[in-house]
Amino acid sequence: MNKKDFITSLNKLKIIKILLPFFLFAFLYKYSYISFDPIKTIFYYGKIKLIILIFFLSLACSFSLYFRFSYCLYIYKIRLNKLKSFEISSQAYSFASFIPGQLGIDALRIGKLRKLDLTKFKTNLIKSTILEKIFALLSQIFILFIFILNDNIDRFVFFISVFIFFYLISFLIKKVENKFSSIKKFTGNINFYNISRLFLICILANVISCYLIKSIAVTLDMNYSLKVMSISSILSNIAGIIPISPNGLGVSEFVFSEVTQNFENLNSNNSIATIYLAYRILNLFSHFAIYYFIKLINFSKQRLIIN
Repeated sequence: MNKKDFITSLNKLKIIKILLPFFLFAFLYKYSYISFDPIKTIFYYGKIKLIILIFFLSLACSFSLYFRFSYCLYIYKIRLNKLKSFEISSQAYSFASFIPGQLGIDALRIGKLRKLDLTKFKTNLIKSTILEKIFALLSQIFILFIFILNDNIDRFVFFISVFIFFYLISFLIKKVENKFSSIKKFTGNINFYNISRLFLICILANVISCYLIKSIAVTLDMNYSLKVMSISSILSNIAGIIPISPNGLGVSEFVFSEVTQNFENLNSNNSIATIYLAYRILNLFSHFAIYYFIKLINFSKQRLIIN
């Protein structure tokens, strides 16, 4: 295959990935996996207190993602203005969410952030992104096991075991660094304190996400247990990593519905995927709102300086 044919095939693949979400949603809508009518009830007939809680959790979920990446930058000794870092993260999560997989979010974020420093710390930005992805996935698996385990003692033992594992990993990293100093440029400032703190930040982000989905389900009169909603949402988030459609659009909704049906022993899907769709819409709205709000703050600061 020559270069021209390769580029043509690549362009065809991109077109397929753009069109695929529309076919997926047509499939989900036709077979009643999703319905737009329940989403309207959130705004027209939902309880005000619950709606406020949903918006608060949605904003908290967005900020937890920004702070998670910001802490990864800190581990690799990248010091940036928090407001600017949050602005770029919100821009990435909003505009780049329409690119298949999550590579678009990472690429846009790295591209914008590297322009803020004359040293062009592209390598450390990539390392920070990889570290974030690893711990985001580990925290999701951790939450999954916490909800699968029924006994509190088992949960406690599992919790302690995870942090013992982190301690051993950090200990081994230090040992390797002492023998091979060149590896230091890859590990950065990784130690037990930093990775434990990062892991807790990732857990917090996932817990907020789980409670947000649970609150949306209650508003849509689908009052499933927190355990079921959490397991379904985490498996859906993991499925969304697969670069089939923009941010797992359609794929995550399907997985969410199927997992919930299996746990609840339901014979029909009852538009369960609508819960995850509403969650996706609210998160996207939050990212856009935060981005334009920060832009407004920066614009106001510039006007004050000029005046």
